Amino acid sequence: MYRRRKIIKEEKPEIPKTLDEFGYILKENGEIRSKSQDEPYIFEYLPKDRAYNEERYKVFINLIGDEVEKRLEAEPYNFQAKTIPTDADPSKDPHSFIYTTPNALTTTGKLIVFIPGNHTRIGQWSRRVLCDENIYTGSMMDTTRRFQEKGYEVIILNPNGNYWYNNRAWDCPEPHSIHVTMIPGSEDPEKHCQYIFNHFIKNLKAEKIAVLALGWGGHSFTQAFDENFDALQDRVQCAAMCNSVHSSDMLKNEGTRRWLFDNCINWVVSAKAKGEIITDPRFSCTCISSNLEISDFTLTECIDDIMDFIFVKMGDIERKEMEEDENEITLQEVEELSEHLEITSVE
Repeated sequence: MYRRRKIIKEEKPEIPKTLDEFGYILKENGEIRSKSQDEPYIFEYLPKDRAYNEERYKVFINLIGDEVEKRLEAEPYNFQAKTIPTDADPSKDPHSFIYTTPNALTTTGKLIVFIPGNHTRIGQWSRRVLCDENIYTGSMMDTTRRFQEKGYEVIILNPNGNYWYNNRAWDCPEPHSIHVTMIPGSEDPEKHCQYIFNHFIKNLKAEKIAVLALGWGGHSFTQAFDENFDALQDRVQCAAMCNSVHSSDMLKNEGTRRWLFDNCINWVVSAKAKGEIITDPRFSCTCISSNLEISDFTLTECIDDIMDFIFVKMGDIERKEMEEDENEITLQEVEELSEHLEITSVE
């Protein structure tokens, strides 16, 4: 008679609950480093166990996210949370929030809107930069500081807070649950951006508005701006983007396309030399090479050029006299090139 062999389930290490238990410290300069080796976070804690490593990383990055939000709400940034949707009761209703500096909704001066890409919590540009570099450049703290020094008020959107469970907003559904509760007005990044433009941006008193958007945030911005083009075209002075995935073909208004051509630059990953213009008619805007392979670092690598562009368009600094770039093309040439690509693709 044979007995079944008893299956021994491998016990995995319990996932830590604090940064100290993880064996990491947050330095004064914002770097997150291991206490033992002074190295950035290592993802592969258990070799060949991606599920465990992902769950462990999720807990780790949420601890960093908590710290980022705490610092954004404190001096010197003083961000205030505004409940979304605006009529939600935070004590019982599913809701999310955006951040605004104290005078963002009342200023008649200058204001900038930050729109992150996918897979980040509010106030973050890149989780990778948070871990590899520091929490100031990986979050919106450093960019906020630099704009506040120029007298700007700031609004931070929260496009990835779409699902409601455990009394907060998340960017993905609750694991192993068949019940999904979406946050009204923020069911996805595009709807969140549209809601904020309809309920906040259109009603701002600021005379000059700029936008800084990353990745999918660029797409969400162009969709919301296209829907509100008549109301905002005179006040939104420019849009700076990093690796935006927007498409001019998805825009309804020809005026939006022309506005993008005149007032938007998209810094993108490319093997071309940094600063070289890349011709790509899909975007209806100037694209500039960052000379990088990894998109997470585009903002930090090109931040000085990005801010110069915004400050020129907003009238903070004078436009530098520059020779015409031989690679610069006109809107008509972009449209002709786009038509040519459509014809050749059909053939």
